[in-house]
Amino acid sequence: MKNKFWILSLVVSLVLVVGSCQREEPVEEPEQPVNPTPGGNGDNSDTTTVVLTTGTVIPNAVTDFDGNQYDAVVIGNQVWMAENLITTHYANGEEIPLTEGYALSFFTSTEPYRYVPDAGTADVEVYGYLYNWPAVMNGAFSSDANPSGVQGICPNGWHVPSDSEWKEFADTISSHPEYVVGDDIRYIDKAIASTTLWRSSTYLYSVGNDQSLNNATHFGLLPAGSLHGGSPSGCGLGDFALVWSCTEYKDNPEKVWHRYINNQSSRAFHVDGKVSKDHGLSVRCLRDEGAR
Repeated sequence: MKNKFWILSLVVSLVLVVGSCQREEPVEEPEQPVNPTPGGNGDNSDTTTVVLTTGTVIPNAVTDFDGNQYDAVVIGNQVWMAENLITTHYANGEEIPLTEGYALSFFTSTEPYRYVPDAGTADVEVYGYLYNWPAVMNGAFSSDANPSGVQGICPNGWHVPSDSEWKEFADTISSHPEYVVGDDIRYIDKAIASTTLWRSSTYLYSVGNDQSLNNATHFGLLPAGSLHGGSPSGCGLGDFALVWSCTEYKDNPEKVWHRYINNQSSRAFHVDGKVSKDHGLSVRCLRDEGAR
């Protein structure tokens, strides 16, 4: 009897030992996917690298001091504002003076001013402001570096493009056959211009001809015209889009390189133009390298 009892006890012990060894392995939680936030205002702890192609639009990529938000667009290795600047203040909160009669700016190239296009009649919400060069630079020196290093009038994390950066912009677009309209790789104006508000043109491949074919890059440059001393009423609304660089013309430091297109052009954006510093032109800012 004792032997039977001893054998039974041994069997029970073995069962308990074996059972204690057969524990379930812990279940691992599935790895959560990473949601990249390219170019936006998301969590900067996300280090995922995302390659964005030319023509990709980044909504609400930057906000200026006034609270205006701007979409941006990828052009090669650059990220540009896809809208004309409309700010009334610098990033530090200092106001940019508005001239209503323009007379103050006619004979000076040293004081900063902003202007409403078309002698104050245009819709600023659509076209943005025009600014003279002192307003654009905000005390900075001329630069033709790439990147320029000139924040100037732009929001934090963005800068005024140099002429070298505009050249890179134009060359990048020319390198994409889908952005060239016509038989010359310099015919890129339609790919840059907005699809509306241009004066109609009968010239083949021009910005004003069949405007539905414009804006393949989503850069959306608008014909806000310009302002200068010889034309106190402003000029070119619907005909011209002119944008500043931060690069002085070395043979005449009173002149500045700029880029432009007009309603009858197809390749003007490849041409370096020069204007006086008292002109009022549109501004497009370029994102700093590494900024988000």
